[in-house]
Parts: sequence; structure tokens; C-alpha cells
Amino acid sequence: EIMIPEDSVAGDVLQIQVGNSSSHRRDAATKSSSLMDELNGLEDDDVNETKLVQNNVREGVAAVTLGEGLKSTVTLQLLEELPKNDSSSTVFDREGDGTANCPWPSGIVLAQSLTSKVGIEYLTKMLKHSEGDEFIDCMELGSGLGTCGIAMAHALASIETPSITSYQIVLTDRGDETIALLRENIDRNCTFGSANKKLSVTPHPLTWGNELLTDCSAPKKFNCIIGSDLLYNSRESYEPLLNTIQQHLHPDGTVILSVRWRKPELEREFFRKAEKLGIIFVNWKEFEECESFKGRCPARLNWSEYGNPESECSNEYFLKTNVSVGNVTKSLAAITEDDMECMNDEEYASFEEKQIQIYVAGYSAKKKGRKRDFDRIS
Repeated sequence: EIMIPEDSVAGDVLQIQVGNSSSHRRDAATKSSSLMDELNGLEDDDVNETKLVQNNVREGVAAVTLGEGLKSTVTLQLLEELPKNDSSSTVFDREGDGTANCPWPSGIVLAQSLTSKVGIEYLTKMLKHSEGDEFIDCMELGSGLGTCGIAMAHALASIETPSITSYQIVLTDRGDETIALLRENIDRNCTFGSANKKLSVTPHPLTWGNELLTDCSAPKKFNCIIGSDLLYNSRESYEPLLNTIQQHLHPDGTVILSVRWRKPELEREFFRKAEKLGIIFVNWKEFEECESFKGRCPARLNWSEYGNPESECSNEYFLKTNVSVGNVTKSLAAITEDDMECMNDEEYASFEEKQIQIYVAGYSAKKKGRKRDFDRIS
């Protein structure tokens, strides 16, 4: 029997989540295990029961207010599904795992940080390092609804750069329906006033490792590549993801990655593989020191420390960082799945953000030289 919400009307879309005994119908023993027990697990897993704080669910629109660094307040209105007149007349390829149709907490944090005062200052410095380049290219990987890519566009539009004549921001993901949804959200949220002439924001299908965006038959190089919550699925995606980053990152380019840790022992493998390729991820210090985010995302751990039981600073973080469960304060280490189900939306949002970090990366100095030589030859 399926329960229909009382305030539903004809034409509303009813979303049903189907689970199985191994994932959604956890037994009591699993539900009572603490977050530290979950973090130390080594199995590849699906997204671990992340409860989404939905905005305006009935209308299928998520509202995300961007950071205070913009010249005026901007609230994105992101469609979570295509308008019925479009989706009813077109049959789309539904490639993907269904995670693209909602804004995730790590994406919201990245979008707000890029458009904060600290984010604008960071991007301004990045552009100064690109002096001499008339064209700046940015790419978002795993765009979903386009939250971060559209936020990046608003951030760049707010920066005065007379020497730069063009910005191209490419939002990528898999599946025709996701690309169509991205196009809708770009059209609805990308108005930049006088900066419109400089900025181009476009969606493009991209499967990591298998496809390349090309420029005159060579892989297109991007000054900045951004992404959020890209490590959640399994270790099998890490090499294709890194291959895509390696192929498309400019020798002097920057990667900005928002990570919501779930299985740190597995997810660390991504960063180890990146270092072997000469792509070095470090904490985004400016973000961590920003007053707007200190309380929201207080973790100051590098990727080798977070959730590592051998790291004293990580163990201390989980024991001393507190969250609320029904107005009762508990340490992050003691949180169970039952606790998560008892949290209200505000408490759950805070719980999520305390497990989010943002890392930035670029090629090591040695690797930069090799990349320039290779790109010049090819």
C-alpha cells in the first residue's frame, strides 16, 4: 500500500524510494552503530542514507542562496525535474544513478564559498595568475542541477577583469535528461547584466575516462575545474575521474573539490592516486579561516587524517565536535543512524556540513614543466 500525501493534487509527481534488505532496511544492530564505526568500514557503498533537506519540494524547485561576496543577493531557483511539457513529449536517455536531481549539501557549501568574499578574492588571485590569457575556461564535473557551475559563473561575473575578453563555463554530467535539466537551470539562473557579453555557460555530456571535450582535436584545457561530492560511489570511479581531470587541467590550472566524507579509508585512495599523477590536493585555507564557514565546516584535517583512527587530531575532532539531536547535544563520534533519523532539517544540515571539506589542487612544479612540454609537442 502506498500512502498519498493529503495535500497532493492531480498532476503532482509522487517520488517513491525503493530499498532492499542490504541498504534501507538496516537491522537494529546496524542502526545503533556509531558514525565512527561507519567511517572505519571498508566496503564500497551507495550514498549512505543522506537525508536531503528539500526546498519547495512540491513545485520541484530548490532554492539556494549564494554567498555575500556578490554585488547583490542571488538566490538560485533550480528545477529538480524538467517541466512537464518538455518531459512528456521527449523520451530521454536516463543514464546516471539518480543523484543528479537534487542539490547536495557539499555542493551548496561549495557554491556559497565560491561566491563569498573569500571565494571572490581567491578567484581574483587565480585570474591574476592567468594574466596574458584573454580567454578563461572553467568546467564543473558531475554538475547535477548545476548549483556550483552556475555559482562560479556568478562569481566570475562579479570580478572586473578588463584584460579578459571571454569566460566559458562548461557544466558536465551524464544522460540526455540531466543535460536538458542543466540547460533549463542555466537559462533560468544565468543573467549577469553587463557581464553577459563576456560569459558563456553551457551544458555538455561527459562520461569520466571515456570521453574528452576537444579543442581542435586536442583535449580542451581548463583554467579551473570544480566538483562536489564526486567520491561517494566507489573506488572504481576514481581512475576515470582522475583521467578526465588530468586530460583537461591546464598546466597552471586549479581544481576545487568539495568532499563530503563517507568512507574515508576508501576515499583517501583518490587522493593517493592523484599525487602519483602529480596533482596535489591541499586544504583550502582561506575557506577554513573564513568566519562564515568556521562554525559550519570546522574540520581542519588534511585528507590523510580525516576519519583515520591512527590520527590523534581526527579522533579528537570527532570526540569534541558536537551536533544536536532533538535538542540533545552529542559528539559527532557517537551519532548513530537512529540519531540521524531523529534530527530535524536544521540539525541534519549542520551534521552534514561538519563532514564537508574543500580541497584545492594543481600540478606539482615538476609536473607542470612536463605538462607544458607535452602540450607544446602535442
